[in-house]
Amino acid sequence: MIRQQVLHRDGYCCVSCGIRLKSADADVHHLLPRSMGGTDEMSNLVTLCDGCHARHHPNLAGGLARRAIERWAVRLARWVDREGVVTEATGNFGPALRLFGLQRFRHGQLPIILAALSGKSVLVVSPTGSGKTLCFQLPAVLRRGVALVVSPLKALMSEQVSDLLAKKIPATFINSDLSREEKETRFSLLGLKAIKLLYVAPERFFVRSDAERNQLKRSEPSFLIIDEAHCVDRWGEDFRPEYGRLREVREKLGAPPVLAFTATAGKEMQDRILASLGIPDAKVFVRDVDRPNIAMLRRHCRSEQRAQEIASMLALPQLKGQKAMIFVPTVKVGDELRTALSAMGLDIPFYHSKLGTAWERQELVKRFLGQSRPVVDQIVCTNAFGMGLDVPNVRLVVHWQQSASVEDLLQEFGRAGRDGKPSVSVMFHDGKGRGDTGRLKFMAEMTVSNAPGDEHQKAVMLEQRTRNIDQVAGMLRSTSCLRKSIRNYFGDSEARHKLSLAERILEWVFGTRAPRTHHTACCDSCDSATIKKHGAIAYVARVMGAEFSRSGRK
Repeated sequence: MIRQQVLHRDGYCCVSCGIRLKSADADVHHLLPRSMGGTDEMSNLVTLCDGCHARHHPNLAGGLARRAIERWAVRLARWVDREGVVTEATGNFGPALRLFGLQRFRHGQLPIILAALSGKSVLVVSPTGSGKTLCFQLPAVLRRGVALVVSPLKALMSEQVSDLLAKKIPATFINSDLSREEKETRFSLLGLKAIKLLYVAPERFFVRSDAERNQLKRSEPSFLIIDEAHCVDRWGEDFRPEYGRLREVREKLGAPPVLAFTATAGKEMQDRILASLGIPDAKVFVRDVDRPNIAMLRRHCRSEQRAQEIASMLALPQLKGQKAMIFVPTVKVGDELRTALSAMGLDIPFYHSKLGTAWERQELVKRFLGQSRPVVDQIVCTNAFGMGLDVPNVRLVVHWQQSASVEDLLQEFGRAGRDGKPSVSVMFHDGKGRGDTGRLKFMAEMTVSNAPGDEHQKAVMLEQRTRNIDQVAGMLRSTSCLRKSIRNYFGDSEARHKLSLAERILEWVFGTRAPRTHHTACCDSCDSATIKKHGAIAYVARVMGAEFSRSGRK
Protein backbone atom coordinates (compact mmCIF):
# COMPACT_ATOMS: atom_id res chain seq x y z
CA MET A 1 0.00 0.00 0.00
CA ILE A 2 2.74 2.49 0.98
CA ARG A 3 4.68 1.66 -2.21
CA GLN A 4 1.70 2.45 -4.45
CA GLN A 5 1.06 5.68 -2.57
CA VAL A 6 4.69 6.78 -3.08
CA LEU A 7 4.60 5.92 -6.80
CA HIS A 8 1.30 7.77 -7.23
CA ARG A 9 2.64 10.81 -5.35
CA ASP A 10 5.73 10.95 -7.59
CA GLY A 11 3.71 10.45 -10.75
CA TYR A 12 5.46 7.14 -11.56
CA CYS A 13 8.60 9.10 -12.43
CA CYS A 14 12.16 8.88 -11.08
CA VAL A 15 12.60 11.94 -8.86
CA SER A 16 16.31 12.03 -9.78
CA CYS A 17 16.36 11.81 -13.59
CA GLY A 18 12.66 12.26 -14.39
CA ILE A 19 12.29 9.11 -16.48
CA ARG A 20 8.76 7.71 -16.72
CA LEU A 21 8.39 4.28 -15.01
CA LYS A 22 6.00 1.38 -14.90
CA SER A 23 5.08 0.11 -11.47
CA ALA A 24 7.05 -3.12 -11.88
CA ASP A 25 10.21 -1.19 -12.89
CA ALA A 26 10.14 1.41 -10.13
CA ASP A 27 12.21 1.24 -6.94
CA VAL A 28 11.16 2.92 -3.69
CA HIS A 29 14.22 4.35 -1.93
CA HIS A 30 14.68 5.33 1.74
CA LEU A 31 16.20 8.80 1.98
CA LEU A 32 17.45 8.00 5.48
CA PRO A 33 18.41 4.29 5.58
CA ARG A 34 16.68 2.03 8.07
CA SER A 35 20.08 1.18 9.57
CA MET A 36 20.38 4.87 10.57
CA GLY A 37 16.90 5.12 12.03
CA GLY A 38 14.97 5.82 8.85
CA THR A 39 11.27 4.95 8.82
CA ASP A 40 8.84 3.61 6.22
CA GLU A 41 6.81 6.84 6.29
CA MET A 42 6.07 8.45 2.93
CA SER A 43 8.12 11.51 3.88
CA ASN A 44 11.23 9.25 3.92
CA LEU A 45 10.47 7.46 0.63
CA VAL A 46 11.02 8.51 -2.99
CA THR A 47 10.66 6.84 -6.40
CA LEU A 48 13.87 6.03 -8.32
CA CYS A 49 14.75 4.14 -11.49
CA ASP A 50 17.21 1.22 -11.34
CA GLY A 51 20.18 3.36 -12.42
CA CYS A 52 19.61 6.13 -9.91
CA HIS A 53 18.84 3.60 -7.19
CA ALA A 54 22.15 1.81 -7.89
CA ARG A 55 23.97 5.14 -7.65
CA HIS A 56 22.63 5.57 -4.11
CA HIS A 57 23.66 1.98 -3.18
CA PRO A 58 27.08 1.32 -4.77
CA ASN A 59 27.54 -1.80 -2.65
CA LEU A 60 24.32 -3.24 -4.09
CA ALA A 61 24.77 -2.08 -7.67
CA GLY A 62 25.39 -5.57 -9.02
CA GLY A 63 22.23 -7.02 -7.55
CA LEU A 64 20.12 -4.05 -8.62
CA ALA A 65 21.54 -4.23 -12.14
CA ARG A 66 20.77 -7.93 -12.33
CA ARG A 67 17.17 -7.35 -11.33
CA ALA A 68 16.88 -4.71 -14.06
CA ILE A 69 18.28 -7.20 -16.59
CA GLU A 70 15.79 -9.82 -15.39
CA ARG A 71 12.87 -7.46 -15.90
CA TRP A 72 13.98 -6.45 -19.39
CA ALA A 73 14.62 -10.09 -20.35
CA VAL A 74 11.10 -11.11 -19.28
CA ARG A 75 9.65 -8.16 -21.21
CA LEU A 76 11.60 -9.10 -24.34
CA ALA A 77 10.72 -12.79 -24.00
CA ARG A 78 7.04 -11.91 -23.69
CA TRP A 79 7.29 -9.75 -26.83
CA VAL A 80 8.80 -12.54 -28.98
CA ASP A 81 6.77 -15.37 -27.41
CA ARG A 82 4.77 -17.21 -30.05
CA GLU A 83 4.17 -20.44 -28.11
CA GLY A 84 2.48 -18.96 -25.06
CA VAL A 85 5.18 -20.11 -22.62
CA VAL A 86 5.77 -16.72 -20.97
CA THR A 87 3.14 -16.03 -18.32
CA GLU A 88 2.65 -13.25 -15.79
CA ALA A 89 4.36 -15.40 -13.16
CA THR A 90 7.55 -15.48 -15.24
CA GLY A 91 8.28 -11.93 -14.12
CA ASN A 92 8.75 -13.26 -10.57
CA PHE A 93 11.44 -15.84 -11.40
CA GLY A 94 14.20 -13.73 -9.86
CA PRO A 95 12.57 -13.22 -6.45
CA ALA A 96 11.30 -16.83 -6.45
CA LEU A 97 14.79 -18.21 -7.06
CA ARG A 98 16.17 -16.06 -4.26
CA LEU A 99 13.36 -17.31 -2.00
CA PHE A 100 14.67 -20.84 -2.57
CA GLY A 101 18.24 -19.68 -1.93
CA LEU A 102 19.26 -20.01 -5.58
CA GLN A 103 20.76 -17.73 -8.20
CA ARG A 104 19.83 -19.67 -11.33
CA PHE A 105 17.94 -22.72 -12.52
CA ARG A 106 19.86 -25.88 -13.25
CA HIS A 107 20.09 -26.79 -16.89
CA GLY A 108 16.80 -28.31 -18.02
CA GLN A 109 14.62 -27.00 -15.19
CA LEU A 110 13.37 -23.85 -16.89
CA PRO A 111 11.38 -25.48 -19.77
CA ILE A 112 9.60 -27.74 -17.25
CA ILE A 113 8.67 -24.81 -15.02
CA LEU A 114 7.51 -22.71 -17.98
CA ALA A 115 5.30 -25.57 -19.19
CA ALA A 116 3.78 -25.96 -15.72
CA LEU A 117 3.08 -22.25 -15.32
CA SER A 118 1.44 -22.11 -18.75
CA GLY A 119 -1.14 -24.61 -17.49
CA LYS A 120 0.14 -27.77 -19.20
CA SER A 121 0.31 -31.17 -17.54
CA VAL A 122 3.83 -32.58 -17.59
CA LEU A 123 5.62 -35.87 -16.93
CA VAL A 124 9.28 -35.53 -15.98
CA VAL A 125 11.68 -38.47 -16.06
CA SER A 126 14.95 -37.46 -14.44
CA PRO A 127 17.40 -39.17 -12.07
CA THR A 128 17.40 -38.64 -8.31
CA GLY A 129 19.37 -35.55 -7.37
CA SER A 130 18.72 -33.68 -10.64
CA GLY A 131 16.48 -31.00 -9.11
CA LYS A 132 12.97 -32.35 -9.83
CA THR A 133 11.61 -30.99 -6.53
CA LEU A 134 12.15 -27.34 -7.52
CA CYS A 135 10.28 -28.01 -10.78
CA PHE A 136 7.03 -28.39 -8.83
CA GLN A 137 7.68 -26.34 -5.70
CA LEU A 138 8.51 -23.12 -7.54
CA PRO A 139 5.43 -23.21 -9.86
CA ALA A 140 3.30 -23.99 -6.80
CA VAL A 141 4.63 -20.88 -5.04
CA LEU A 142 4.12 -18.65 -8.09
CA ARG A 143 0.57 -19.76 -8.86
CA ARG A 144 -2.48 -18.78 -6.84
CA GLY A 145 -3.99 -21.41 -4.56
CA VAL A 146 -2.71 -24.56 -2.92
CA ALA A 147 -0.87 -27.36 -4.72
CA LEU A 148 -1.61 -30.93 -3.61
CA VAL A 149 1.46 -33.17 -3.59
CA VAL A 150 0.86 -36.94 -3.65
CA SER A 151 3.84 -38.72 -2.09
CA PRO A 152 4.19 -42.41 -1.14
CA LEU A 153 6.47 -42.00 1.87
CA LYS A 154 5.79 -40.25 5.18
CA ALA A 155 9.50 -39.60 5.73
CA LEU A 156 9.75 -37.86 2.35
CA MET A 157 6.72 -35.68 3.12
CA SER A 158 8.16 -34.61 6.46
CA GLU A 159 11.58 -33.87 5.00
CA GLN A 160 10.28 -31.69 2.15
CA VAL A 161 7.81 -29.82 4.37
CA SER A 162 10.55 -29.07 6.91
CA ASP A 163 12.76 -27.73 4.13
CA LEU A 164 9.95 -25.50 2.82
CA LEU A 165 9.13 -24.13 6.27
CA ALA A 166 12.81 -23.28 6.76
CA LYS A 167 12.49 -21.11 3.63
CA LYS A 168 9.36 -19.42 5.10
CA ILE A 169 7.12 -21.12 2.52
CA PRO A 170 3.79 -22.23 4.08
CA ALA A 171 3.53 -25.99 3.61
CA THR A 172 2.27 -28.95 5.60
CA PHE A 173 1.32 -32.61 5.34
CA ILE A 174 -1.60 -34.67 6.56
CA ASN A 175 -1.18 -38.33 7.36
CA SER A 176 -2.33 -40.98 9.83
CA ASP A 177 0.44 -40.16 12.33
CA LEU A 178 -1.26 -36.86 13.28
CA SER A 179 -3.72 -36.45 16.13
CA ARG A 180 -7.30 -35.50 15.35
CA GLU A 181 -6.74 -31.99 16.72
CA GLU A 182 -3.63 -31.47 14.58
CA LYS A 183 -5.45 -32.66 11.46
CA GLU A 184 -8.30 -30.23 12.16
CA THR A 185 -5.82 -27.36 12.54
CA ARG A 186 -4.16 -28.17 9.23
CA PHE A 187 -7.47 -28.59 7.42
CA SER A 188 -8.60 -25.22 8.77
CA LEU A 189 -5.43 -23.64 7.33
CA LEU A 190 -6.26 -25.32 4.03
CA GLY A 191 -9.75 -23.87 4.14
CA LEU A 192 -8.30 -20.40 4.76
CA LYS A 193 -5.99 -20.86 1.74
CA ALA A 194 -3.04 -20.27 4.05
CA ILE A 195 -1.00 -23.15 2.61
CA LYS A 196 0.91 -23.25 -0.69
CA LEU A 197 1.80 -26.98 -0.71
CA LEU A 198 -0.09 -29.78 1.01
CA TYR A 199 1.52 -33.24 1.02
CA VAL A 200 -0.70 -36.31 1.25
CA ALA A 201 -0.53 -40.04 0.51
CA PRO A 202 -2.89 -41.27 -2.25
CA GLU A 203 -4.95 -43.12 0.37
CA ARG A 204 -5.88 -39.76 1.93
CA PHE A 205 -8.43 -39.16 -0.86
CA PHE A 206 -10.30 -42.34 0.09
CA VAL A 207 -10.48 -42.16 3.89
CA ARG A 208 -13.76 -42.94 5.65
CA SER A 209 -14.27 -39.39 6.88
CA ASP A 210 -16.64 -37.53 4.54
CA ALA A 211 -15.47 -34.24 6.07
CA GLU A 212 -11.82 -34.86 5.20
CA ARG A 213 -12.61 -35.93 1.64
CA ASN A 214 -14.86 -32.90 1.10
CA GLN A 215 -12.24 -30.49 2.44
CA LEU A 216 -9.70 -31.83 -0.05
CA LYS A 217 -12.29 -31.66 -2.82
CA ARG A 218 -13.08 -28.01 -2.00
CA SER A 219 -9.41 -27.01 -2.02
CA GLU A 220 -9.49 -26.27 -5.80
CA PRO A 221 -5.76 -26.95 -6.18
CA SER A 222 -3.55 -25.08 -8.62
CA PHE A 223 -1.72 -28.35 -9.40
CA LEU A 224 -2.04 -32.04 -8.63
CA ILE A 225 1.59 -33.03 -8.17
CA ILE A 226 2.53 -36.71 -8.20
CA ASP A 227 5.97 -37.43 -6.81
CA GLU A 228 7.44 -40.89 -7.54
CA ALA A 229 5.00 -41.23 -10.45
CA HIS A 230 6.25 -44.70 -11.38
CA CYS A 231 4.10 -45.89 -8.46
CA VAL A 232 1.07 -45.15 -10.67
CA ASP A 233 2.20 -47.92 -12.99
CA ARG A 234 3.84 -50.35 -10.60
CA TRP A 235 1.48 -50.08 -7.65
CA GLY A 236 -1.75 -49.02 -9.31
CA GLU A 237 -2.98 -52.62 -9.43
CA ASP A 238 -0.72 -54.01 -6.71
CA PHE A 239 -0.52 -53.38 -2.99
CA ARG A 240 -1.37 -49.61 -3.18
CA PRO A 241 -4.31 -49.58 -5.62
CA GLU A 242 -5.13 -45.93 -4.79
CA TYR A 243 -2.35 -44.91 -7.17
CA GLY A 244 -4.44 -46.38 -9.97
CA ARG A 245 -7.36 -44.13 -8.98
CA LEU A 246 -5.62 -40.76 -9.21
CA ARG A 247 -7.42 -40.00 -12.46
CA GLU A 248 -10.68 -40.24 -10.50
CA VAL A 249 -9.18 -37.97 -7.81
CA ARG A 250 -8.14 -35.38 -10.38
CA GLU A 251 -11.63 -35.21 -11.87
CA LYS A 252 -13.18 -34.65 -8.43
CA LEU A 253 -10.67 -31.84 -7.78
CA GLY A 254 -11.73 -29.99 -10.93
CA ALA A 255 -9.12 -31.38 -13.36
CA PRO A 256 -6.12 -29.24 -12.36
CA PRO A 257 -2.87 -29.61 -14.35
CA VAL A 258 -0.89 -32.68 -13.31
CA LEU A 259 2.84 -32.42 -12.63
CA ALA A 260 4.19 -35.98 -12.46
CA PHE A 261 7.81 -36.77 -11.57
CA THR A 262 9.80 -39.98 -11.50
CA ALA A 263 13.45 -40.97 -11.54
CA THR A 264 12.87 -43.75 -14.04
CA ALA A 265 10.21 -44.69 -16.59
CA GLY A 266 10.75 -46.10 -20.09
CA LYS A 267 8.61 -45.04 -23.03
CA GLU A 268 6.07 -47.83 -22.46
CA MET A 269 5.77 -46.97 -18.78
CA GLN A 270 5.47 -43.28 -19.63
CA ASP A 271 2.50 -44.05 -21.87
CA ARG A 272 0.87 -46.19 -19.17
CA ILE A 273 1.34 -43.46 -16.53
CA LEU A 274 -0.20 -40.80 -18.80
CA ALA A 275 -3.12 -43.07 -19.68
CA SER A 276 -3.76 -43.97 -16.04
CA LEU A 277 -3.77 -40.29 -15.03
CA GLY A 278 -5.96 -39.27 -17.97
CA ILE A 279 -3.43 -36.78 -19.40
CA PRO A 280 -2.40 -38.29 -22.77
CA ASP A 281 -1.50 -34.85 -24.15
CA ALA A 282 0.91 -33.99 -21.30
CA LYS A 283 4.35 -32.73 -22.22
CA VAL A 284 7.04 -35.33 -21.45
CA PHE A 285 10.56 -34.32 -20.41
CA VAL A 286 13.28 -36.98 -20.27
CA ARG A 287 16.50 -35.66 -18.73
CA ASP A 288 19.94 -36.98 -17.86
CA VAL A 289 19.29 -40.70 -18.37
CA ASP A 290 22.80 -40.95 -19.75
CA ARG A 291 25.43 -40.96 -16.99
CA PRO A 292 28.63 -40.35 -18.98
CA ASN A 293 30.97 -40.95 -16.03
CA ILE A 294 29.70 -44.52 -15.49
CA ALA A 295 31.26 -47.24 -17.65
CA MET A 296 28.99 -50.26 -18.17
CA LEU A 297 30.46 -53.75 -18.32
CA ARG A 298 28.31 -56.77 -19.22
CA ARG A 299 29.80 -60.06 -18.01
CA HIS A 300 28.60 -63.45 -19.23
CA CYS A 301 29.40 -65.51 -16.16
CA ARG A 302 28.02 -68.64 -14.48
CA SER A 303 26.54 -68.20 -11.00
CA GLU A 304 29.28 -70.16 -9.21
CA GLN A 305 32.02 -68.00 -10.78
CA ARG A 306 30.60 -64.61 -9.82
CA ALA A 307 31.86 -64.51 -6.22
CA GLN A 308 35.47 -64.86 -7.38
CA GLU A 309 35.12 -62.05 -9.93
CA ILE A 310 33.46 -59.81 -7.35
CA ALA A 311 36.28 -60.52 -4.87
CA SER A 312 38.87 -59.59 -7.51
CA MET A 313 37.14 -56.25 -8.15
CA LEU A 314 36.68 -55.43 -4.46
CA ALA A 315 40.40 -56.02 -3.88
CA LEU A 316 41.44 -53.39 -6.44
CA PRO A 317 43.58 -50.61 -4.89
CA GLN A 318 41.54 -48.02 -6.81
CA LEU A 319 38.60 -48.84 -4.51
CA LYS A 320 40.46 -48.03 -1.30
CA GLY A 321 38.50 -45.41 0.63
CA GLN A 322 35.69 -45.51 -1.96
CA LYS A 323 32.31 -47.22 -1.88
CA ALA A 324 31.08 -50.38 -3.61
CA MET A 325 27.58 -51.89 -3.73
CA ILE A 326 26.69 -55.43 -4.82
CA PHE A 327 23.00 -55.90 -5.61
CA VAL A 328 21.55 -59.40 -5.14
CA PRO A 329 18.03 -60.61 -6.03
CA THR A 330 17.16 -62.54 -2.84
CA VAL A 331 18.24 -62.98 0.76
CA LYS A 332 19.32 -66.55 -0.04
CA VAL A 333 21.65 -65.41 -2.83
CA GLY A 334 23.01 -62.63 -0.61
CA ASP A 335 23.78 -65.04 2.23
CA GLU A 336 25.53 -67.42 -0.15
CA LEU A 337 27.59 -64.61 -1.69
CA ARG A 338 28.58 -63.22 1.70
CA THR A 339 29.68 -66.69 2.85
CA ALA A 340 31.75 -67.16 -0.33
CA LEU A 341 33.41 -63.75 0.05
CA SER A 342 34.12 -64.44 3.71
CA ALA A 343 35.96 -67.62 2.71
CA MET A 344 38.16 -65.41 0.51
CA GLY A 345 38.97 -63.10 3.43
CA LEU A 346 36.40 -60.38 2.67
CA ASP A 347 34.02 -59.65 5.56
CA ILE A 348 31.28 -57.61 3.90
CA PRO A 349 27.93 -56.88 5.61
CA PHE A 350 24.66 -57.80 3.92
CA TYR A 351 21.68 -55.42 4.09
CA HIS A 352 18.17 -56.80 3.55
CA SER A 353 14.67 -56.26 4.90
CA LYS A 354 14.88 -59.25 7.29
CA LEU A 355 18.14 -58.11 8.89
CA GLY A 356 17.75 -57.86 12.68
CA THR A 357 15.76 -54.97 14.08
CA ALA A 358 14.89 -51.67 12.43
CA TRP A 359 17.60 -50.06 14.59
CA GLU A 360 20.23 -52.52 13.33
CA ARG A 361 19.27 -51.87 9.71
CA GLN A 362 19.41 -48.11 10.23
CA GLU A 363 22.77 -48.41 11.96
CA LEU A 364 24.20 -50.28 8.96
CA VAL A 365 22.92 -47.54 6.66
CA LYS A 366 24.64 -44.93 8.84
CA ARG A 367 27.89 -46.87 8.74
CA PHE A 368 27.75 -46.94 4.94
CA LEU A 369 27.06 -43.20 4.92
CA GLY A 370 30.04 -42.64 7.22
CA GLN A 371 27.85 -41.33 10.04
CA SER A 372 28.66 -44.21 12.45
CA ARG A 373 31.75 -46.22 13.26
CA PRO A 374 33.21 -48.48 12.08
CA VAL A 375 32.62 -47.15 8.55
CA VAL A 376 31.49 -49.64 5.90
CA ASP A 377 32.81 -49.06 2.37
CA GLN A 378 31.59 -52.24 0.69
CA ILE A 379 28.14 -53.74 1.08
CA VAL A 380 26.02 -56.55 -0.31
CA CYS A 381 22.36 -55.51 -0.54
CA THR A 382 18.98 -56.21 -2.03
CA ASN A 383 17.62 -53.45 -4.23
CA ALA A 384 15.62 -52.09 -1.26
CA PHE A 385 18.89 -50.60 -0.02
CA GLY A 386 20.22 -47.31 -1.28
CA MET A 387 17.24 -46.24 -3.38
CA GLY A 388 16.77 -43.11 -1.27
CA LEU A 389 20.42 -42.54 -0.41
CA ASP A 390 22.75 -40.07 -2.09
CA VAL A 391 26.28 -41.37 -1.49
CA PRO A 392 28.64 -39.41 -3.75
CA ASN A 393 31.66 -41.72 -3.95
CA VAL A 394 30.19 -45.08 -4.93
CA ARG A 395 32.78 -46.15 -7.50
CA LEU A 396 31.57 -49.67 -8.22
CA VAL A 397 28.08 -51.14 -8.55
CA VAL A 398 27.81 -54.86 -9.23
CA HIS A 399 24.58 -56.55 -10.30
CA TRP A 400 24.87 -60.23 -9.26
CA GLN A 401 22.21 -60.96 -11.86
CA GLN A 402 20.22 -58.91 -14.32
CA SER A 403 17.62 -56.49 -13.00
CA ALA A 404 13.89 -57.15 -13.31
CA SER A 405 13.38 -54.13 -15.58
CA VAL A 406 15.38 -51.46 -17.34
CA GLU A 407 13.92 -48.99 -14.84
CA ASP A 408 15.37 -51.02 -11.96
CA LEU A 409 18.69 -51.30 -13.79
CA LEU A 410 18.91 -47.50 -14.14
CA GLN A 411 18.05 -47.01 -10.46
CA GLU A 412 20.71 -49.49 -9.37
CA PHE A 413 23.65 -48.43 -11.52
CA GLY A 414 22.60 -44.81 -10.91
CA ARG A 415 23.92 -45.23 -7.34
CA ALA A 416 27.43 -44.94 -8.82
CA GLY A 417 29.39 -41.79 -9.50
CA ARG A 418 27.05 -39.22 -7.97
CA ASP A 419 30.04 -36.89 -7.67
CA GLY A 420 30.66 -37.04 -11.42
CA LYS A 421 33.91 -38.99 -11.13
CA PRO A 422 34.66 -42.12 -13.20
CA SER A 423 32.79 -45.19 -11.90
CA VAL A 424 31.81 -48.64 -13.14
CA SER A 425 28.65 -50.72 -13.27
CA VAL A 426 29.25 -54.48 -13.75
CA MET A 427 26.25 -56.52 -14.85
CA PHE A 428 26.46 -60.31 -14.64
CA HIS A 429 24.21 -62.43 -16.83
CA ASP A 430 24.05 -66.06 -17.91
CA GLY A 431 23.94 -65.50 -21.68
CA LYS A 432 21.21 -67.66 -23.18
CA GLY A 433 20.83 -69.65 -19.99
CA ARG A 434 17.56 -69.51 -18.07
CA GLY A 435 18.93 -69.33 -14.53
CA ASP A 436 18.73 -65.56 -14.02
CA THR A 437 15.57 -64.93 -16.04
CA GLY A 438 13.91 -68.05 -14.61
CA ARG A 439 14.52 -66.85 -11.05
CA LEU A 440 13.13 -63.39 -11.83
CA LYS A 441 10.05 -64.77 -13.59
CA PHE A 442 9.34 -67.07 -10.67
CA MET A 443 9.55 -64.10 -8.28
CA ALA A 444 7.22 -62.13 -10.58
CA GLU A 445 4.69 -64.96 -10.55
CA MET A 446 4.74 -65.08 -6.75
CA THR A 447 4.23 -61.30 -6.48
CA VAL A 448 1.38 -61.24 -8.98
CA SER A 449 -0.38 -64.24 -7.44
CA ASN A 450 -0.50 -62.43 -4.08
CA ALA A 451 -1.67 -59.13 -5.56
CA PRO A 452 -5.33 -58.03 -5.47
CA GLY A 453 -7.37 -58.12 -8.67
CA ASP A 454 -9.15 -60.59 -10.92
CA GLU A 455 -7.46 -63.20 -13.11
CA HIS A 456 -7.42 -60.94 -16.18
CA GLN A 457 -5.68 -58.13 -14.28
CA LYS A 458 -3.13 -60.58 -12.89
CA ALA A 459 -2.47 -61.99 -16.34
CA VAL A 460 -1.81 -58.48 -17.70
CA MET A 461 0.52 -57.68 -14.79
CA LEU A 462 2.46 -60.91 -15.24
CA GLU A 463 2.78 -60.37 -18.99
CA GLN A 464 4.12 -56.86 -18.39
CA ARG A 465 6.69 -58.03 -15.82
CA THR A 466 7.80 -60.91 -18.02
CA ARG A 467 8.29 -58.52 -20.93
CA ASN A 468 10.37 -56.24 -18.69
CA ILE A 469 12.63 -59.15 -17.72
CA ASP A 470 13.08 -60.20 -21.35
CA GLN A 471 13.93 -56.61 -22.38
CA VAL A 472 16.81 -56.45 -19.89
CA ALA A 473 18.02 -59.91 -20.92
CA GLY A 474 18.05 -58.81 -24.55
CA MET A 475 20.13 -55.72 -23.74
CA LEU A 476 22.67 -57.71 -21.73
CA ARG A 477 23.06 -60.39 -24.39
CA SER A 478 23.41 -57.86 -27.19
CA THR A 479 26.80 -56.85 -28.61
CA SER A 480 25.67 -53.30 -29.44
CA CYS A 481 26.30 -50.20 -27.32
CA LEU A 482 24.44 -50.62 -24.03
CA ARG A 483 24.39 -46.87 -23.38
CA LYS A 484 22.52 -46.17 -26.63
CA SER A 485 20.09 -49.01 -25.93
CA ILE A 486 19.21 -47.54 -22.51
CA ARG A 487 18.81 -44.03 -23.90
CA ASN A 488 16.54 -45.29 -26.68
CA TYR A 489 14.47 -47.25 -24.16
CA PHE A 490 13.75 -44.08 -22.19
CA GLY A 491 13.31 -41.86 -25.24
CA ASP A 492 16.34 -39.77 -24.28
CA SER A 493 17.45 -38.81 -27.78
CA GLU A 494 20.83 -37.30 -28.61
CA ALA A 495 19.15 -34.12 -29.79
CA ARG A 496 18.53 -31.69 -26.94
CA HIS A 497 15.11 -30.13 -26.38
CA LYS A 498 14.88 -27.29 -28.88
CA LEU A 499 14.08 -24.07 -27.07
CA SER A 500 11.97 -21.31 -28.56
CA LEU A 501 13.45 -17.81 -28.85
CA ALA A 502 11.55 -16.71 -25.73
CA GLU A 503 12.86 -19.70 -23.78
CA ARG A 504 16.43 -19.02 -24.94
CA ILE A 505 16.22 -15.44 -23.68
CA LEU A 506 14.95 -16.59 -20.27
CA GLU A 507 17.54 -19.38 -20.16
CA TRP A 508 20.31 -16.82 -20.77
CA VAL A 509 19.21 -14.75 -17.75
CA PHE A 510 17.83 -17.34 -15.33
CA GLY A 511 19.41 -20.64 -16.38
CA THR A 512 22.81 -22.25 -16.59
CA ARG A 513 24.62 -23.82 -19.50
CA ALA A 514 24.52 -27.55 -19.99
CA PRO A 515 27.57 -29.05 -18.31
CA ARG A 516 30.18 -30.31 -20.72
CA THR A 517 30.51 -34.04 -20.32
CA HIS A 518 32.49 -36.75 -22.01
CA HIS A 519 32.65 -40.48 -21.63
CA THR A 520 35.81 -41.56 -19.90
CA ALA A 521 34.74 -45.01 -21.01
CA CYS A 522 31.49 -46.29 -22.48
CA CYS A 523 30.63 -49.99 -22.38
CA ASP A 524 32.01 -53.43 -23.18
CA SER A 525 30.90 -53.03 -26.81
CA CYS A 526 32.53 -49.66 -27.50
CA ASP A 527 35.62 -50.51 -25.40
CA SER A 528 36.01 -54.12 -26.54
CA ALA A 529 39.57 -53.57 -27.82
CA THR A 530 40.75 -52.34 -24.43
CA ILE A 531 38.98 -55.17 -22.58
CA LYS A 532 40.43 -57.75 -24.96
CA LYS A 533 43.91 -56.33 -24.45
CA HIS A 534 43.89 -55.81 -20.67
CA GLY A 535 41.06 -58.00 -19.36
CA ALA A 536 37.78 -57.13 -17.59
CA ILE A 537 39.21 -56.61 -14.10
CA ALA A 538 41.97 -54.36 -15.42
CA TYR A 539 39.33 -52.42 -17.38
CA VAL A 540 37.44 -51.77 -14.16
CA ALA A 541 40.65 -50.64 -12.46
CA ARG A 542 41.63 -48.34 -15.34
CA VAL A 543 38.23 -46.66 -15.38
CA MET A 544 38.15 -46.04 -11.63
CA GLY A 545 41.74 -44.83 -11.76
CA ALA A 546 40.87 -42.50 -14.67
CA GLU A 547 43.59 -44.19 -16.69
CA PHE A 548 41.35 -45.13 -19.58
CA SER A 549 42.76 -44.10 -22.93
CA ARG A 550 40.42 -42.94 -25.66
CA SER A 551 42.85 -44.36 -28.21
CA GLY A 552 41.97 -47.80 -26.83
CA ARG A 553 38.36 -47.46 -27.96
CA LYS A 554 37.30 -49.31 -31.07
